[in-house]
Amino acid sequence: MHSLQPSATHDRTPAPAMVDYEHALRILSALVTTLPAPEIEHVPVHQADGRVLATALQALAPRPEADISAMDGYAFCCADIADTGQATSTIPLRDYVVAGDQPAPHHKGTAATILTGARLPAGADCVIARERVEVRNGLLHLTPSDIAVGKNIRQTGEEFAAGSLLLTASQKLDWRHIALLVSQNIRQVPVYKPCRVGVIASGAEFAQSAPDSRAEINTPLLHAMLTRQGAHVTSRIVCSDSREDLLAAISELAEQSDILLTTGGISVGQTDNVLPVMEQLGATCLFRRVKIRPGKPFTLMQLGSVPVFCLPGNPGATAICAQVFVLPFLRSFMEHRQALMSFPVLHGRSSFSYPSLSDATGFVPVTCAQSGKETVFSLVPSKGASDVLCFSRADGLLLIPPGQAITIGDWCSTTRFCSI
Repeated sequence: MHSLQPSATHDRTPAPAMVDYEHALRILSALVTTLPAPEIEHVPVHQADGRVLATALQALAPRPEADISAMDGYAFCCADIADTGQATSTIPLRDYVVAGDQPAPHHKGTAATILTGARLPAGADCVIARERVEVRNGLLHLTPSDIAVGKNIRQTGEEFAAGSLLLTASQKLDWRHIALLVSQNIRQVPVYKPCRVGVIASGAEFAQSAPDSRAEINTPLLHAMLTRQGAHVTSRIVCSDSREDLLAAISELAEQSDILLTTGGISVGQTDNVLPVMEQLGATCLFRRVKIRPGKPFTLMQLGSVPVFCLPGNPGATAICAQVFVLPFLRSFMEHRQALMSFPVLHGRSSFSYPSLSDATGFVPVTCAQSGKETVFSLVPSKGASDVLCFSRADGLLLIPPGQAITIGDWCSTTRFCSI
């Protein structure tokens, strides 16, 4: 458990100067390396989808575990087929082998009917497909040109040998890896425990009894975004402008969270209480504001060992800061990475123009479409930092470097929304 006690003084200390986007990423990357690895638990393999593997896993057995037939047909030893110079050769049928059998060794001079997936009798070295032969009077008639050692046989260990590295630590598991684990009869998987994320919003306007009551958007927005990434999220809405109420909520959630998020209350108004409360609790400010648009108020703090992401109150700015800062940090923490992980970036051409943002890095919602061999980005109109409709129509965020205008046809970079 985290130990969090209010500091003796309520005096505010100067925060670090505003940082640019790249500097903010470097600070986050350094911070994630200082955090302890998540705890490890063992879960049934059928519950491991979406979890992060805590240790590397090696093959317990080769795959296939024996020579097996790749099709329905007939198994025999090539050396048993005499070359008579005729158009066809014959060999008598004797055994019948199905998947699950432990067949007797091959009987010299005979062939065995064999089904797909069945273990090859020891001594047999060829399988001929059923449709390539004729069977008459208990004799298999086949064409000599079809005969070849190893034909239609899945060789022992052709996929991987026993002891081969199957999965590395920090691999996020999905259906592909589940199938691989089951093929090795692995029933329990060591995975990292999910990251515990606390999310707090505050404001008297969120009380149902408020004269101008408002819907609180940010906590459900963040809850959906974070749980999609595998986090366990606990949300609190402080329906007042009371500093004491906010302090109690932050203290409670910080005690039970690995990462804490707040939304709103980080400007300089009389009811913007997040930063004073964080300082009252003894938190360290790692940076105060970032040169991005939207999302400039975003502030990063650390309360004990808990990183605290203080997000803007406008939902659009909250969503952008979460996508470009919180989710890469969360993923890095959950996968116990040694640096901040970025999500895949698409490169393509802009179909629109956009003015320079002076010294700020801009993020604008766009759609992504294929045009020939290139990806084309189209601007989704937005009303600003409070707009949420634009995100439902967009595929991702196009990054506009500081001081750089975008013109039609420019080569640009876009990060698709992490939840897609």
